[in-house]
Amino acid sequence: MANFADHISQAQKNLLFLQEINGKLSSPFWDWNVTVCYYVAVHLVNSHIASTLDQHYRKHEEVANALSPFNSLSLSKVPEEVYLAYCKLQNYSRRSRYLISDDMKNRSEGANLTYDKHFKRSLVHLEKVLGYIDTQYHQNFDPTIVNCIEAKNIGLKYFKVM
Repeated sequence: MANFADHISQAQKNLLFLQEINGKLSSPFWDWNVTVCYYVAVHLVNSHIASTLDQHYRKHEEVANALSPFNSLSLSKVPEEVYLAYCKLQNYSRRSRYLISDDMKNRSEGANLTYDKHFKRSLVHLEKVLGYIDTQYHQNFDPTIVNCIEAKNIGLKYFKVM
């Protein structure tokens, strides 16, 4: 079973991967950028769960339930802002992978592509998850360099936008 340090290490590797794929592609693949953001968050929240429960969940629903601030019995619940950020990242990743709307209530038939605006939103949401882990566990995350005109001048701590 992966422990806190294992998940932090994997999250950091995924951030490096994000920097590599985002910076080296002449025309960014926004879907992959968004998906990597989600998997960074997956490892960050799993590090938190491993720390608080010494447990590892195999299903996304179990992770969401453990994190939910509305679950009064959970020992690993997070603030609502962090929980909602994680849920949004999951929805954007689903959009990127399956071309469906990130709004779970939207059942439209057309393809929902992923653009730089979705990557920008993913960075903003991932920033909240990174900030929570940094604050709670005193983890230092070097800024990840990314290219995204949409995200210029929004003041991110954990991302350096080029």
